[in-house]
This record gives sequence, structure tokens and C-alpha cells, in this order.
Amino acid sequence: MDELLFPVAAVAVTFLVVIPALTLASRAVLARRRRRARSLGDFGTESVFAWLVMPSLLPVLWLTSSALHQSEPSRLADTCLIAHVHPTTCLDAILLLGLLSAGLAASVAHRVWRERLRFAVVPLAPDQPLSLRVAGLVAADPRLRRLRTVVTRSAPAPVCAVGWFRRRVLVDACFVRDSDDAMLRAALLHESAHVDAFDTFRSAVARLCLGINPVGQWLAPDLERWHQAREAHCDSAAVHRGGDALALAEGIVRAARFHCVERARCGAAMLCGDELSTLRLRLTLLLHGPPSPVRTAGHLVLGAALLAALVLPHVAGADLLEHFHFEVERLLHPLG
Repeated sequence: MDELLFPVAAVAVTFLVVIPALTLASRAVLARRRRRARSLGDFGTESVFAWLVMPSLLPVLWLTSSALHQSEPSRLADTCLIAHVHPTTCLDAILLLGLLSAGLAASVAHRVWRERLRFAVVPLAPDQPLSLRVAGLVAADPRLRRLRTVVTRSAPAPVCAVGWFRRRVLVDACFVRDSDDAMLRAALLHESAHVDAFDTFRSAVARLCLGINPVGQWLAPDLERWHQAREAHCDSAAVHRGGDALALAEGIVRAARFHCVERARCGAAMLCGDELSTLRLRLTLLLHGPPSPVRTAGHLVLGAALLAALVLPHVAGADLLEHFHFEVERLLHPLG
């Protein structure tokens, strides 16, 4: 079918040329940031997150916006050399939108399936002593009062934040039973930092972006470093919010003893989600006084870049996809 020439070429160039090129650039920038980081937490910033997702997110949004622009009524004469069935609609652009929609829907569905909790969570009744104890700690601390906590018989980890938008913190009953109030409060403050930063949602977005990236494995080590840095960042945030550093360190060690099957795949931001070497570094930072949590303007830059990717295709003379469409049909149609 002649109508498939342009959609297939656009998808191939985007995913096999543009995204890999941007991934290489992002990888170089992140390598430079790793060398310049003063501590582990410095790699868990908003700017690092932006560099992880932009190589995939920007081209896909731009391609989608450009295809929407080309599929508008009466744009056939501007881009199509091939005579299509409908005289005023660019069927090529509609097919491109269909390919993108189907591919992204399949990727999101697969990611939701992968990120779902792999443990049967059985919550304790609110009137149980362990539930009442956690609820009392949350109610007594102004920084925790908005935190939604659930004490369970089987949690993915001793303490973890889950959920993308309706975020909550799961606390394993065994961890509650074996911890004192200072340790529990510090652990909840750590998870509240994850909740406030939308870490579970951002992690899912980053994994989705690397999943649709044909060379996403190039950024996988940096994503893992970002996860580890987020844990150190939330350690610092917990202490600056009033948590006891020694109690938090003891809680991290105790939580690390819990066995968590496939914990890296459960989609949770965990108190103990690190390797042994990173745990040692986190404990060292805590015991020597954690630095203030670092914030950057990465989210603002990412938002501006995404807005530009959506708007630019609709600006007169700025739609590169139209020129690409014309050249593809001019070069390949004689061979069809």
C-alpha cells in the first residue's frame, strides 16, 4: 500500500535514528554529571530525570503532534504526492497516528502489567494495635498527617511507597512490631519524601521511556543510579523534616534484612531498595550528617521542551514532518 510508505519511514527514522542519537547525547551529559556529583544524592535530581526521559518522550510527542497537524482537513495538497481515496484527508498521517497509538498503548499496558505489585497485600483492620500505632504516629506529626498508610500482613518491602497518583505507604506488620517509634517515624518521613516527589510515578515513566527506546539499555545503568540517588535524597529529606538520623540508619539496616522477591520490578519506592555498597554509602552519609536535598530546574526544562514539541508542528513553516513526507513519497513512490 502506498499509504504505508510515509508512516513506516517516519516511525523507522524516529526510533532508529533520532531517538538513538538523542540517547547518546543524554548518556554523555549524564556521564559528565556523574563525574561532577559531590554525593550520591546529587544524581537523584529533576535534571537527571529529564535527561533520562527526553530522548524518547520528545521525539514521540513531536511526531504525534506533527501527524495530528497533517491529518487536519484540507492538508492533502500540502504534503501528499500520491492520490489517495479521500480528496481532503491525509490517510498517511492517519495511519501514522494509528501506528503510534497502537504501539504506545501496547507499551503502556505492558508496563502497567510489569509494574503491578507482585505480592498479595492483606491489610490489617484499622482497629488492630499495629494499625493504631502507625496511625497515632502519623496523626502526631504535622509532616505526616496527609500520608496515607496501610499496615499489611505481606508488603513488597518493610516500608514502601506505591501508586502513581493515589500514592500510599505500605508498612509490613513485622517491621512495625520489631521497630521503635523513632525508627518508624524516620521510615515514614523517608517514604513521605518519595510520595511528595511522585517517585513511583516518575520511575514508571522513566521505565516506559527506556522500554520504547530501542537503545534504552544504554541509559539503564543511569536509571538505576537515579533510583539509588533518590533513596539517599529521601534519607536527607527525612532528617531535614525532623527524623532521627541514627534511627533511620537502624531502620535501613533492619529493612535490608527482609527478603523481597523481584523487588526491583514491583514498582515501589522502598526504604531498602539498594545494593550493599549503596546501603553502606547511605549509612555513611547519614552518620556524618546528610547534606541538604538538592533541587534543580529539570522539571521546568522538561515541561518547556514537551510544550515546544507539541506546539512547534502547528507553527507555519516549522513542521519538518511535512518536508519529510514530501521527500519520502517523491523518492519511494516510483519504486512502489
